[in-house]
Amino acid sequence: MTTNGTNGAALIAVERLTKRYGDVVALNGVSFEITDGITGILGENGAGKSTAIKILLGLLQPTSGSAMILGQNASETVAARARVGYMPEHDCLPSQPSAAEFLTHMAEVSGLPPSSARTRAADTLRHVGLFEERYRAIGGYSTGMKQRVKLGQALVHDPALVFLDEPTAGLDPAGRE
Repeated sequence: MTTNGTNGAALIAVERLTKRYGDVVALNGVSFEITDGITGILGENGAGKSTAIKILLGLLQPTSGSAMILGQNASETVAARARVGYMPEHDCLPSQPSAAEFLTHMAEVSGLPPSSARTRAADTLRHVGLFEERYRAIGGYSTGMKQRVKLGQALVHDPALVFLDEPTAGLDPAGRE
């Protein structure tokens, strides 16, 4: 196993990972290691990409095998999950709060004090291109703007590792760029 400064462990290490849903096999003995940089996991729809991410985030338990993130098993410790950002594929945003309120809340949930959370939320919204629209209710945003909010919530706590599940879905060419 190669190292990258995470206490001798790879950023992500998956060994013989299997996930079954009854008779359906979502992952079948998958093994890989990611040490650093930007890595894309590509495959057909239904190949198990989102399932692997959810196991690494500790949201699903594997049927067998192991999945380590930042040197820890995410399903066993909150510490690993606290250092990870996640942009889900599907729209799961609340409709009533503004992007500024939502990102501030997410930053606070991640452990930032309220004043730091507000500052970090504003900086993150500027970074993802929503600063001018930050006080509008999320429910009135376009699909592309909602994608930017999801990206912002994945980044607002300055994570060591970020998972982006279908980050360009619903974006026009300029938004993808």
